[in-house]
Amino acid sequence: MTKILGISLGHDSNLALIEDGQVKAVMEAERYFRQKRYKLSAEHLEPGKFPSTYQYTDVEDLKLFLRRVKEEWGEKFDHVAVQNQGRKQEFENLKILHREAGISYGEIHHLDHHLSHASLSYFTSPFRDALVLSYDGIGNDGKTVFFQAKGNALTYLANIPLAFGQSYNNMGYIAGVSPEIEGTTSGKAMGLTSYGTVRGKWLPYARKYVRKYRKFKSAKVGDLQQRGAGHRINDVGLRDIPELKKYLVPRQFPFEIQTWQEKVKLFFGLIHQDELRLLGPKDKDSQDLAATVQVAWTEEVMRLLREHKGGNANLCVVGGCALNGTTNYEIEKSGLFDKVHFIPNPSDCGLASGAALHVYYGKLGNAFEGSKEYYSPYLGSLPYDLDKLEGLKGRYPHKDVSEADLPGILARLVAADLIVGLVSGRYEVGPRALGNRSILCNPLNPEMREILNDKVKHREWYRPFAPMVAEEDAQTYFTNKAAVPYMSVICDTREEYRDKLPSITHVDGSARIQTVNPSQNPLIYQALKEFGKLKGMPIFLNTSYNPAGEPILNFCEVGLEMLDKTDFDLVIIGTSIFSSHAKKHLLETI
Repeated sequence: MTKILGISLGHDSNLALIEDGQVKAVMEAERYFRQKRYKLSAEHLEPGKFPSTYQYTDVEDLKLFLRRVKEEWGEKFDHVAVQNQGRKQEFENLKILHREAGISYGEIHHLDHHLSHASLSYFTSPFRDALVLSYDGIGNDGKTVFFQAKGNALTYLANIPLAFGQSYNNMGYIAGVSPEIEGTTSGKAMGLTSYGTVRGKWLPYARKYVRKYRKFKSAKVGDLQQRGAGHRINDVGLRDIPELKKYLVPRQFPFEIQTWQEKVKLFFGLIHQDELRLLGPKDKDSQDLAATVQVAWTEEVMRLLREHKGGNANLCVVGGCALNGTTNYEIEKSGLFDKVHFIPNPSDCGLASGAALHVYYGKLGNAFEGSKEYYSPYLGSLPYDLDKLEGLKGRYPHKDVSEADLPGILARLVAADLIVGLVSGRYEVGPRALGNRSILCNPLNPEMREILNDKVKHREWYRPFAPMVAEEDAQTYFTNKAAVPYMSVICDTREEYRDKLPSITHVDGSARIQTVNPSQNPLIYQALKEFGKLKGMPIFLNTSYNPAGEPILNFCEVGLEMLDKTDFDLVIIGTSIFSSHAKKHLLETI
C-alpha cells in the first residue's frame, strides 16, 4: 500500500491521507479552530503569533495538527505532498517540523497551486481523459489555467491572466456587500444576483470589467485586514456606466502617488482617486449590477471553454470559482461537453488531497483509467468531542432512539415544522453542508425561510436556503440536467412547484440543489423518502449547521449550545435527540 500525506498551508489549510490513489481522510483547520478560512503556517518557526492578512498565525497550530496526523494516520508515509503557493522557506521549515513531530517519509514533494486543484478534480472523476479548468483568486502558477488530462498525466494547456475570482469578489465590494471576516464577498454576492435585472446597456461595460480587471494592492490598516479593511476597489469599465457615475466617491483608501510611474497611471486614468461604491443589497442598482456582472462573467467563462475545448468530450471544473453554481449550470446546459465533473471541495480546502493525488498518479506513474467510485464528501473527522457526549446527556434533555427508526423520526420532526440540527458520522469536506452537519426544515412551509433566519441563522435577507432531494425525484421538481451530489449547480425550481416550495426557491425561481441516493447518504435518503410519504415531496430545506460567523461545526457541545443561544427546536447527534430544557416537551412527541 502506498501512503501519502497531503498538506496545504495558507488560507483554508487542510491535510489529507491518500492510500493507493484514494482520498481516505481530510482534516480542515477551520473546523477545529472555529474560524473560517483558518491558516496554518510554517513561515515562522519562532514562538508567538504573527499577523497574516485576516488572522494571526502560530506555528504551534501546525504542530498540533501534525500530532493529530501521527495519532490518527500514523507516523510513516511513503511520500509527503505540499502545496503552499510555492513558498520555499516554508517548505524547508515544514521538513524540520516533520522531524520534530516524529513523522517520517520516503520523499517530500513541492506542488503548484492549480496543478493540485486540477489533480483533485481529474483523479476523482470517472474520465480517462478530460479538459480541466482551474480558476480562482490567484495561485503561484496562474489565475485561470487549462489542463489537458489523459491517463495519469496532467499537462498545462493555457495560462490566462483573467482574474475571475478577484473580479467577482471586487464586484461585491462595489455593490456594497458586507465581506466575510477574511475579506471575501463572493458567496453573498452570488445570492444577490438573483434579485437583479440584467441591463443590456450595461453589459459592454461589465464585459470590459471582467476582461480588464486587475487587483490593486490593499492598503495597510493595522496588523490585520479583518472584513476586507484596506481593499482598494478597481472599477475599470463599470465606472463608465452613465447611470452609475453618481456613485463615484472619494477613494476610501487613496493611492499614495509618489513615483513618476504612479503619476503616469493617474494621468492616463489607469488609477483614480475616486471609486464606485453603490448603496448596498437593498438598492436596485446594486442588485442589477450584480446580475449584469454575473452574466458577463459567465459569458467569458463560456468563451474560454469553447476556445480551449479541442476534442475533449469531458470537463472537470475546479478552483474557488467552481462554487459559482449559476455558471456551472450554464456549462451543463450548453451541451458543450458530454459530461462535467464537479467536486465538493473545489476551493483551497481541497488542495492537500489534490497535491497528494498528483504525487500518486503524476509523479509515481500509477495508472489512472477513471475513478470507479463515487467521490464521497464525508471524509472529515467524527466530532472532536464525541467522547464527551455521555456527559453532555447529563446537561440536556434527550431521548435515545434506534438507528432503524431514525429516518422516520427525522421525517416526522421536519414535517411538524421543527428546526432540526443533525450531526451524523464524519463531516462533509468543503464549504457546503451535505447532510452530515446540516440544519433541516420543511420546505413546503411558506414562512420557513423567515422562521429559520429569525430563530437560528440570522444572516442576510437576500441569501437563499437550499433544497436536498432524492436523486430519482429531482427532475420532477427541478431543472437539473444530471445528479448534483455536492450542491454545485444552481438550476430552477420547475414553475408549477414554485408556490409549493417557497422556502427553497429563490426570488428568481432558482434553487441550489443537492441530490441524494441511498449509497451516498442512507440516513438522509431514507428520511427524504419518508418525508415524501408524509408531505408528498421528498425534499428538505438544508442549510449549514454552524453558529453565526463560524464554519460548519464539528463539536457536539457547540451544536448543543445552540439550543440555548438560539431558538433551535431539536438536535440529533448519532441516535440521540436533544432539546433545550424549555423545549423538552418536544421529546415526548417522539
